[in-house]
Amino acid sequence: MKRSDEPYEIFLSDTPAATIPWDYLSLTIDSSLVVGGHWWSDAHGLSRGVATETVPSLDFRNLRLLAFAAQLAPAMLRVGGTEADRIGYRIKTGHSTEKCEEPAVAPESAGHEFVMKKRLWKEIIGFVRAVDYKLLFVVSAGPADRDAEGRWLAGNAHRLIEYSARKGFPVRAWELGNEVNGYPFVHGFRNRVSARRYTEDFRLFSNLVLSLHPGARAVGPASSVWPLFGEPNPIIPTLARSGAMLPTDVLSWHYYPQQSRRGRIADRRASALTLMRPSRLDSARIRARRIVRAAGGREVWMTETGHALYGGEPGLSDTHCSSLWWLDQLGLLAQEGIQRVFRQALIGSDYGLLDQDSFLPRPDYYASLLWKRLMGTTVIAAPRVAGPDRLVRAYLHSFAEDPRKSCLLLINLRGRPTRIWPVAPGATPPQPAAARPSARIAERYVIQGMDGLCSDRIALNGVEVGEDLALEWGKKRTRRKYGLGGGRPAGGAAAGGAGGPEALEMPPYSYAFLVLA
Repeated sequence: MKRSDEPYEIFLSDTPAATIPWDYLSLTIDSSLVVGGHWWSDAHGLSRGVATETVPSLDFRNLRLLAFAAQLAPAMLRVGGTEADRIGYRIKTGHSTEKCEEPAVAPESAGHEFVMKKRLWKEIIGFVRAVDYKLLFVVSAGPADRDAEGRWLAGNAHRLIEYSARKGFPVRAWELGNEVNGYPFVHGFRNRVSARRYTEDFRLFSNLVLSLHPGARAVGPASSVWPLFGEPNPIIPTLARSGAMLPTDVLSWHYYPQQSRRGRIADRRASALTLMRPSRLDSARIRARRIVRAAGGREVWMTETGHALYGGEPGLSDTHCSSLWWLDQLGLLAQEGIQRVFRQALIGSDYGLLDQDSFLPRPDYYASLLWKRLMGTTVIAAPRVAGPDRLVRAYLHSFAEDPRKSCLLLINLRGRPTRIWPVAPGATPPQPAAARPSARIAERYVIQGMDGLCSDRIALNGVEVGEDLALEWGKKRTRRKYGLGGGRPAGGAAAGGAGGPEALEMPPYSYAFLVLA
């Protein structure tokens, strides 16, 4: 048996395995926060799938929000969530050129709990344009948009889609409903939507998008998939094999690896160490493979994911602890063919990248920023990790700034310092260690929690991270401060033996991006 203090060797490949878009890491803002609905706050009450308290509407003109969001471009922004299915759209234009296939019931009389007026819609569009994002918007498929037989009524969505297409708004996708498979838990069992019913709804919806907004894509069913339960009230298999989806349509799903204490229903409760187990991280891989296989060649997007369901877990989801899971899931899903991953949320509650009150970045924001700046669009075959256990994870992409280089993401799930040797492609384990060609490290970004695993402060190459890392990324003084652009960061890498691989000393519960020349 290997000793637990032995170094890990990372055997690298140079074989491309997949390609992802530049906006692979995308973001969400919850509908509840947009309309001032029932959104997660300090209260732990839960009713109809959402928090019991309401919050003020998000200020899309906040300068910090604009500045920090812009640093994560390019991205697609999903505006959706449980209350997306309770919103009517008051978009009166008088210019509609198409007739709805269903009567256009006025939102004021259709039983919607919230109404989105044209002014709010333009605020959302203005924000998306200002930060150079594109938009994925979830249109209501809830009870207020269904007839007595349960069929989806297109009128509410028709007005919004037709107006947006005519105005040339940057909406690139429309999604029909939010977690429709969860309607029995959110809207009551009598409002359950069967897989067959949703498939017919989606056929109508897809044709509506094609006719009104041919430059956008139809997305669905945004099913909630649990780590152990799978997809309750399953819709994905029926929809995927039905023929209701056009070749350009997108199959979508939601996934949270654990559940916070806010909600009663759980198959895996959140704790500091729950996601430090490789087998639990790999649950996402198992679910992704099944859904990609069911999609039959169509694109698959994970349109909502976060560290813990029900707004995140206080003291965990807003700390460095979450970043280890987040980066691992991004690397894992890119390998499995998922084309976009939407993080819940850009801002809000405990799982937001930005604090809801101060609008300042949390650790996961900086993890996302580093991914955006360093990990390119070519996914290289997964490195093989040789070591005493499975607690070091590795993912390899092209380097975002220069595709001739590569970027290695390492995640240390061990609660102790760990030595890691990246070994250049072509080396084989039977070779003596001293004879194996070393991977040359051009830049090192080693990140750890300053106060341990659940720290809300992080250090990059031994220096506490501040706002300048995001807002002044390219400036020489910023790069000098954090020891970037070559050289050895304090407490970072140490040379291996003569002719042997170059070793990296990783702190406990840390992650690192290594740019390899």
